[in-house]
Amino acid sequence: MDRIAFIKDTLDFSKPIKSTTWLLSNGTQVNHLARGIIEIVPKNPSSKAIVLSSGIHGNETSPIEILNDIINDIQGGLLVLQHPCLFIYGHPAATHQHIRFIDTNLNRLFSHHQAPDDAIQEVAIANQLMSSVDDFYAKYSEKEKWHLDLHCAIRRSKHYTFAIHPFNRHYQRSEPLLQFLKQSQIEACLYSDAPASTFSWYSAEHHGAHAATVELGKVSRMGENDVLLLSGFIQELKRFISSSDTNAMEPSNREIVEYQVTRSIMKKSDEFEFSFAADLSNFTYFEEGESLALDGVDHYKANSGGESVVFPNANVEIGHRACLLVQKCK
Repeated sequence: MDRIAFIKDTLDFSKPIKSTTWLLSNGTQVNHLARGIIEIVPKNPSSKAIVLSSGIHGNETSPIEILNDIINDIQGGLLVLQHPCLFIYGHPAATHQHIRFIDTNLNRLFSHHQAPDDAIQEVAIANQLMSSVDDFYAKYSEKEKWHLDLHCAIRRSKHYTFAIHPFNRHYQRSEPLLQFLKQSQIEACLYSDAPASTFSWYSAEHHGAHAATVELGKVSRMGENDVLLLSGFIQELKRFISSSDTNAMEPSNREIVEYQVTRSIMKKSDEFEFSFAADLSNFTYFEEGESLALDGVDHYKANSGGESVVFPNANVEIGHRACLLVQKCK
């Protein structure tokens, strides 16, 4: 093999995936490590080690297509990497079924490695992905670590693109990450208020990576995504992975709307329901005291100063987050 089709080969479950390695004509090494996990290393690696993940939710397909095109450009010689990159397609089995996940939300399982659970397929997937990231960062331990976990929102949003900056013990605010988000025309950034169990949080907390969950538009089926709406992000991502240390990112004067997460509303029972329409857009603002949700005897209202709702989903499992509440940073 001297070429990988990121989408086609990953989704072809009729063929087993064997770990293979080959060189491109410019000396770049391609390591096909496992289904949906590809490491690509330039001949003379520069200062960063970058993880680019997609498909953690199987129906969020535009990030998968973006990474597929980037891998094709690298293999065709149209894009020359300067930094080692680990490309991940996280949950192809869910993509096959056009669903978000099979047994449970994969992006809630990255707090730590867990014992295998035959009843929950996503546990094994999370363990494999965490091990792949651990191995990748260990191999390039002296390099600056990055992880962009690419997603799509399942509903309309007042910000077509936005990122979630994970709370972690290494930094409160990653200025390099903010510069990348500005350069790549991401509209908003949310600062998490507590440890999480998301994939980007794992890399930030356990490896000190500049990491973010990046939301790129709205969910569509494979082949139906309008990636032209994401052209600014795609262009900057390509520049980011193909620019050497001597061609570092220039500070951007572009504004990005910043939000602080104030709290999460957790679903406690099957009685949980929101006080607003099911198709409410992300970042819809509620004045102080306005009703947000009911859960049995619990009544949630917007806090002092008002709050905006992000990721509302009343259909999550009991014990999972039903929404985030945020306020604009002063």
